[in-house]
Amino acid sequence: MLTAVVLALVIQQSAGAIQWESASPPPEPELAAVAPVARTNLPDWALADPFAWERSQCSPLVSREPLDICQARVRVELSAALGDRLPAGLRPPGEPVPCLATPGDDGKYPVQCGAPERRAAASAPPPPTDCRPRATRQGGSVAFVTDCRAEEQSGGLSINLLGRD
Repeated sequence: MLTAVVLALVIQQSAGAIQWESASPPPEPELAAVAPVARTNLPDWALADPFAWERSQCSPLVSREPLDICQARVRVELSAALGDRLPAGLRPPGEPVPCLATPGDDGKYPVQCGAPERRAAASAPPPPTDCRPRATRQGGSVAFVTDCRAEEQSGGLSINLLGRD
């Protein structure tokens, strides 16, 4: 019996702690933390792939305006819609280029601001050729034909087999 009385007291005390009112709404996220999205008439796939959007709008099969004018117009639209997310290759002229750490010849990564310099790839010249007239048999006679062959370069890989090259 004593147990029943103690249980009744506990139940009565806990009943007062229950609130039957609706809970307050959760706090709304701050709008300043979310990047503002510009309202444009560009489709979602244009924002996902801006290079494809530029190609689709400035193709000579679709557009009659000159390529440079079309590209300038499309790039300004994309810049307004994407802001900082616009790839560097599509930035309109006159817009500042971000500073980037680019690899140098000495293995360091110096910071370079502005448009990156384009370096020409090192090209190897074709090997020198040896052109000589050579005698060949054609039917029952001998003919001289100019034959060009690449000269052998020294300093390459060589293998000695039994004392000979």
